[in-house]
Amino acid sequence: MAFAAFYSCNRADVKGMFVPVSEGVDKRFEQSAAMNEDLKNGVVEAQEEYMFYVATDPHIHKTHKNLDIFNDEFRNDAEASFGVVLGDCIDSKNNFPTYLEALGFNSERHSYDRDIFHILGNHDLFFNGWVGFKEQVGPSVYWFEVAFPGGKDIFISLDTATGTLGNKQNKWFRSFLEENRKNYRHCIILTHTNFFYTDNSQVTSGNMPIEESFALIDFLGKQDVSLVLQGHDHYREDLTYDNVRYTVLGAINDHMADPEYLKVYVNQDDIRLDWRSISSR
Repeated sequence: MAFAAFYSCNRADVKGMFVPVSEGVDKRFEQSAAMNEDLKNGVVEAQEEYMFYVATDPHIHKTHKNLDIFNDEFRNDAEASFGVVLGDCIDSKNNFPTYLEALGFNSERHSYDRDIFHILGNHDLFFNGWVGFKEQVGPSVYWFEVAFPGGKDIFISLDTATGTLGNKQNKWFRSFLEENRKNYRHCIILTHTNFFYTDNSQVTSGNMPIEESFALIDFLGKQDVSLVLQGHDHYREDLTYDNVRYTVLGAINDHMADPEYLKVYVNQDDIRLDWRSISSR
């Protein structure tokens, strides 16, 4: 969490814990929009029933053993269509190259070279980290399709790294979903911050205000969103509200007592979650 590890000037951005040192969410949204036409980031080809991998909060500093296990499992799984990491990718300054290398394809170890989609977390903004994220990883707000014979699903990445959607992202998201939701079988939201957890101990990178969460949750229910995948709080939670499933993953970083990741199975009728514990192997 944000107040851990003061012992290294490359890990604890004390100023960033109290005063945001990266661009605000409205600026990040504008820059993300400029990086991708219509905020779109491609199409994944799959079958009507498909599966993808999800992990969150690797907090890469010096080691990434658990992330290596996640990546090896993912890239050697013939069923997997793509992967997702839900933010807090790094935990020390200028470490995005190490993070991306840990998730890379190695032809000597891996059988399948498939996409991994990345979400911006609050720790990724420390030390003005947005500059490195947008240049080396990509935009914080985007969407992509999973296309299969006879239909398609939509995945939307939201930027909640500073505990709010902001005005511009919120306006775009509502308009986009109201106009386009009817074109897709399932709609799955990918984001870092847990909408239901209201603790604000991390100050500039805390969870969302209650009023904003309530308004957003009400909107997602009206738009028939299938699943919201979240991280940030380093514990597992799985609940359904207003017919929308909200799932929080536990962290995968090397310091967790029970690191985990998730395999998500999607079909016409439902979405099934398969929790995978790394420490039990």
